[in-house]
Amino acid sequence: MKIAIFSDTFLPQANGAATTVYQSAKSLMDLGHEVAIFSAAKNSKKYIEQKYNNLKIFSLPSFPALVYPTQRLALPFLLSFNQLKKFKPDIIHTHTPFAVGWEAIIEAKILKIPLVGTHHTFYDDYLKHVKLDYKWGKKFSWKYTVAYYNRCDLVLSPSQTLADALKKQGLKRPIAVLPNSLDTDFFYPSVNFKAKNALKKLYGIKNKSLIFQGRLSYEKSLDIVLKAFALMLKKDPGLQLMMVGDGPEKNNLEKLADKLKIKDHAIFTGYIPYGKKIVEIYQANDIYLTASKSENMPMSILEAMACGLPIIAVKERGLAELIKSGVNGFFVKTDNPKNMAEKTLDLLADSDSMEKISQSSRLLALGYSDKAINKLLEEFYLELLKKRS
Repeated sequence: MKIAIFSDTFLPQANGAATTVYQSAKSLMDLGHEVAIFSAAKNSKKYIEQKYNNLKIFSLPSFPALVYPTQRLALPFLLSFNQLKKFKPDIIHTHTPFAVGWEAIIEAKILKIPLVGTHHTFYDDYLKHVKLDYKWGKKFSWKYTVAYYNRCDLVLSPSQTLADALKKQGLKRPIAVLPNSLDTDFFYPSVNFKAKNALKKLYGIKNKSLIFQGRLSYEKSLDIVLKAFALMLKKDPGLQLMMVGDGPEKNNLEKLADKLKIKDHAIFTGYIPYGKKIVEIYQANDIYLTASKSENMPMSILEAMACGLPIIAVKERGLAELIKSGVNGFFVKTDNPKNMAEKTLDLLADSDSMEKISQSSRLLALGYSDKAINKLLEEFYLELLKKRS
């Protein structure tokens, strides 16, 4: 098959949708398909593994987003149309309901090509960024999202939680759950204790360390993580915390770390693009923490699991499907720094449980390998083509 993938975000941008698109493209190429990416991202080609140099990438004219300068916005001027027509895809797959995504909708209709749409997250959790965090704003967000995906022939959701929400909000098109996938050969645990300590030294970690990786943004509830870490330091003064990523809350979080007197123990790395360095940072750390109530199926947690990290998280939305309490991590009470601190310290103090949960985390991540998940995606494509023939 020839598959055209449309996404407003792609490498080197660091977010779940961008990573998922790349993983999907790689796996589909491994299965023998020809893939073309249409996105607003710039300089994507140099971040592609050499093995996949024949991945066709078309960057549409775009400009930096105001809230996230690392993200870019395009305008739906159908500037991809001639390239798409020349590519002659059998399937079009859209991953974002914005400008590039609308090009997919319009061009699929004009060219009469089957259209698959993946919805990745709960957009109503991000309305504060655009000053629309009101009841009417959330209502509009859902209406817009559902209106977009009702134009697809098949809708895919990484979690059942989000699939149910879409149907509740008025989605009429067929929908199926297709979990996010990752390269479990690329993301893997540190090979031994000596290698882990060498990575700790490389990244300035002197003792046991905790990590959050992702957007530093209000919807991630990172103030809870910092407050929990401050409580942990009172019991274990040698602990460190790595906050990996960038975002609109970075300055505020650094100020909070200063106010909590944990600045010397909290490492804010800034933006790190997808690549070997991210893998090494996961491997250098011991537990992944998140207090976010807005997650669907975060790639960062899948990556951490693949690197053998236990996960401490809140039981909210898609996290309730991804984390198995006592197996690959533990749930803590929502918006409760004290409970997060207690659970984390208890786990750190139990070396046998740490080892067992680390191994289980890796094993569960293998179930989300790009080969397995994208073989299922291939089957969805073939079934849709059969129905349209």
